[in-house]
Amino acid sequence: MGVQYIYDAEGRKTGVIVSIDLWDAMSAGKSANKQDEVGSPDPRKYRGVYRDLKVDLKAEIRSLRDEWDRV
Repeated sequence: MGVQYIYDAEGRKTGVIVSIDLWDAMSAGKSANKQDEVGSPDPRKYRGVYRDLKVDLKAEIRSLRDEWDRV
């Protein structure tokens, strides 16, 4: 058994079922570093991504908040 895909009513892939053997093999191939695991992102690699953009982040945040109020 390898990988099984789950489809919705429109035929789009919405999920996947992985056999435990394949999961164990993939997990064993990962390094022992905790940050390589799923759900353990390293926020340091995203530091400064907005530095060179000419965007007013506070204005963007306000517009996103207003978007929730309009619904």
